[in-house]
Amino acid sequence: MKLVDYLKDINNKSRDKMAKNPNWMIGLIVEDPKHWADYGVHTVEDFQRYELETYIYDAHKDAFGVKGRHYNFASMTMEDLQKEADYISAEVERSINEEKEAEDESLKKFEQRIANNIENGAGDRETAIRWILDAEGLVNQQDPEYICYSLGLSYNQKNMFQDMGVSA
Repeated sequence: MKLVDYLKDINNKSRDKMAKNPNWMIGLIVEDPKHWADYGVHTVEDFQRYELETYIYDAHKDAFGVKGRHYNFASMTMEDLQKEADYISAEVERSINEEKEAEDESLKKFEQRIANNIENGAGDRETAIRWILDAEGLVNQQDPEYICYSLGLSYNQKNMFQDMGVSA
């Protein structure tokens, strides 16, 4: 199969998925062979190798916090690349799970702080949260996502601060 036909096939499958799932957005791949030639990609095999190399390089940051600049991709076989991509995928999943656990623990501690503040006289949840923000030097912060970041909370919790009138 020629490269352009392969890329068109991928894009057609993506278009079909988006047609069946109207809320989905899938990026389409450039089909111009001149574009890919600039990257040294001339065949389907070159493209598959390029995809693996790019995935490993970028996903390494999600797994370990730094991009995979240390790889010598030219010395790796396709089998080596696939094994490394599988390893990186497992590490990304592990990292995501660790982050979720840390966010859950932070939320649990935050909710306990709220309960303690109410017990100590805050009177209501909003006042208790304001006391926490004051104690953390965040009382004048207008970015709810930064507040979440500072407190180790998931960004999904930003509504808690937006409901109090905090907005970016």
